[in-house]
Amino acid sequence: MDEPTDNYQIMNEEIKKITVFGATGMLGKPVVRELVKADYEVTAMVRDAGRAIPKLPENVNVTEGDLSNREDIAAAIQHADAVYLNLSIRPDVKKYDSFIAERDGLENVLAGVAAVNDDAASTRKIKRVGAISSLVHRYQGTNNFDWWVFEIKKWAAETLIKADVPVSIFYPSSFMETFDQGGIMQGHRLMLPGKSRWPMHFIAGSDYGRMVAEAFRTNDGNDYEYDIHGPQAMTMGEAALEFLKHYRHGPLKITKVPMWPLKLVGMINGEVHYLSRIMEALNNYPEEGPDEQVWQKLGRPRVTLADYARRL
Repeated sequence: MDEPTDNYQIMNEEIKKITVFGATGMLGKPVVRELVKADYEVTAMVRDAGRAIPKLPENVNVTEGDLSNREDIAAAIQHADAVYLNLSIRPDVKKYDSFIAERDGLENVLAGVAAVNDDAASTRKIKRVGAISSLVHRYQGTNNFDWWVFEIKKWAAETLIKADVPVSIFYPSSFMETFDQGGIMQGHRLMLPGKSRWPMHFIAGSDYGRMVAEAFRTNDGNDYEYDIHGPQAMTMGEAALEFLKHYRHGPLKITKVPMWPLKLVGMINGEVHYLSRIMEALNNYPEEGPDEQVWQKLGRPRVTLADYARRL
């Protein structure tokens, strides 16, 4: 039997230090919290340290930088064993913007990782890159649905798989945080655009973060793609009723909004257009059920939507 190569030994070293890009957003913060709880040393590259530090655990290393600047990225990852990317396309981003984080930022980070790993003088290598994607982007091309945002998500996943570094890509279902942080709750109303036709397996950010942390325990040099589901399957309407039932900060009412006004307003308002597109996909995407093998490897989700609403 052949002796293990030096590269094999590097890949099987334990991952201890992780640099996170996109640490302070709705989906970044719970991942950072769970990485810290799992005893990883976390560095977060942020644009404004003063604004970011209060949002993050005390023992997170914070460094300022910009995804458009490869020198900033190189500084942020120089001591890392792994990288986690929470890059997304915000509602105010336009298709022809010169810089889009999930496209250009991804390329810059992968270039930085390649530079570190190609540096013969460096004693530290980036052993794995983890990144969030989404389940619903697979709706692209179904029922003549065509959206440039989903094309970039598809491209990003393909680019990660082709990268010369082991990757873990996470495809989560809808997040429970969407209700109170993602625009569904407007004052004392839950605004539900369109008709939700298929159940979704809502996942809490804390459960997702635990699964990401566990995924970094695997460092065998292989690529992994994980579909991430929560413990219950509900349509958006069913989930809203469950949330309303257990929410404890005043009465809530559900308001159903037809899609056609959103599409009409979206013709002149980019953020409303974004909302109409994502809701059209969520309402019509027939999400498959949980993969038991993923739960066995990364852990079963613990938080129900009722639990989540009660804790707010």
